[in-house]
Amino acid sequence: MATSVSAQPVSEKRRGGRLGYILIGVLAAILACGWAFVMGHVGQTPGIASQTITYEVLSDSSVQLKYSVAKPKDDEVRCTVDAYDTALAVLTEHEITVPRGSSNLTRTENLTTAKRATGARVRDCHKV
Repeated sequence: MATSVSAQPVSEKRRGGRLGYILIGVLAAILACGWAFVMGHVGQTPGIASQTITYEVLSDSSVQLKYSVAKPKDDEVRCTVDAYDTALAVLTEHEITVPRGSSNLTRTENLTTAKRATGARVRDCHKV
């Protein structure tokens, strides 16, 4: 029986395989970056930016929150403001409305709680 032996050296055969691995690696890196970008922007509403500026725990049953909301001038936006405890359990919350006609709102809210809060925030802003 005759066996056929390839005339090409082993290193030349591997070059095509190496190029394939490089292309797969580059493609995987691009897809991973795209996925990270998408996941980083999940839950955000385009054109609406809310920010907690400061909060101050005034007593065992009260916290003061200063916040701002920026939005398109023609949109009406609702946000939730809340106060939470050390376990991040929400103690109180209510919705605020930013009316049409203004593109930026800075406001201070006093939130009454059933027990001592450790923080407060503005969150979950969405167009009405």
